[in-house]
Amino acid sequence: MITLFLRLFIASISAIALAALSYGLLVSDQIERIEREHVSKIASPLYYLLQRELAQNDGRELEAVMQSHQGEFPFIAQQLPLSQLSTEQQQKLRTQQPLVELRSTLFGDDEVTLYYPWSEQQVLTLYLDEEFLDHGSWLLWYMIGVMAVCLALSLWWFSFSLYRQTHHLAKVTQAIGQGNFDVSANEQAPLPLNHMAQSLNTMAAKLKSLIQQQDAMSIAASHELKTPINNLRFALDMTRSIKDMDSMRQHIQEMDQDLDSLEELTHELISFSQLGKARQLQKQTIRPLPLLNSICERLVKLSPRLNIEIECAAQLSLSADEKLLRWALNNLIVNSQKYAEKQILIRAYSTDKSVIFEVHDDGIGIPEAYRESIFLPFARVDDSRSRQSGGHGLGLSIVERIAHNHAGKVSVASSPLGGALFILALPISTSAFTS
Repeated sequence: MITLFLRLFIASISAIALAALSYGLLVSDQIERIEREHVSKIASPLYYLLQRELAQNDGRELEAVMQSHQGEFPFIAQQLPLSQLSTEQQQKLRTQQPLVELRSTLFGDDEVTLYYPWSEQQVLTLYLDEEFLDHGSWLLWYMIGVMAVCLALSLWWFSFSLYRQTHHLAKVTQAIGQGNFDVSANEQAPLPLNHMAQSLNTMAAKLKSLIQQQDAMSIAASHELKTPINNLRFALDMTRSIKDMDSMRQHIQEMDQDLDSLEELTHELISFSQLGKARQLQKQTIRPLPLLNSICERLVKLSPRLNIEIECAAQLSLSADEKLLRWALNNLIVNSQKYAEKQILIRAYSTDKSVIFEVHDDGIGIPEAYRESIFLPFARVDDSRSRQSGGHGLGLSIVERIAHNHAGKVSVASSPLGGALFILALPISTSAFTS
């Protein structure tokens, strides 16, 4: 708002300065010429009157003659020695009678002095009161007209620039509404339009990313759904031709497993979709050690061969949504549980502003080429191995989205144990609202 006001103020001041400059360049000489002619016409009767009065009244002084005519003429008369004039003034007086000099001041009235030859060694000076100079109403209207034109041009330039930028923003908004997210607004526009342009570009980039993710998810989800659906169709076809009850039970059991897989995939898709919506985080102060113990006590029963260790200070705490944090940590530990050979190490510690969770395993690790894409929905490093180990490729994507909702991040690296190292970093205190 202040910047917009300053731009309008500067435009107005520039218009006034332009009007003053145009007056100085175009009008000042004309005004001075008119003043000289006007003053000469006023002063000539007084000059000739003084000559006649002094010629008819020998012995009377100039002051006495002027005193008798006080109030009749707007002049103050005075005799000066010719020597008091400069050489330039004396030369002009010989060729120009009377000699009219105008001295303009910035804030005061103009000083007008007329010089007439009076005798061989004297000159008659007449000082004119400036209030008797009449420039006419045309000068006032001229100045008003010049000021109005300059101000109109300045405001037109300001308004046209503003209109051009807002028109471009409107076109960009219309293009985004039609699904073209490759357009961009001019972020170099003047304030406050540049903030609108930045917000518009950010919104377009997010919409484009979301649509791309949705398209990718739709393709991947349809691919994931094909396997259990095809298995069910095949099992149904086989069931029609089976007469042995034992084989029938086996096929029905396999069909149940495929239905369980479909149900699990549907649940994960719904959960993943809900994490992408704006929601209120149910924040509370959480101590990670009891939470990790609770998760590992349940998981260790499923893999008694694994040695799961926890390194976490009892006093460590953070502010987060307990349900989402449990979900994220469970997915990371389950992922390591699938590929670990003998050992899983879970560490939790704090830095200045974050709480860091590390999940190590001694499995085969994740190649560096896949470390960025591993958090995308339905991403797998080894498709056949991942299917054998279970899951649909949404677990790590859910962890990434939970971290994003807490203004944190998740990454993967190589563990000193030889396998993968997943690092979940969450701020100690997060905003209650997430998008």
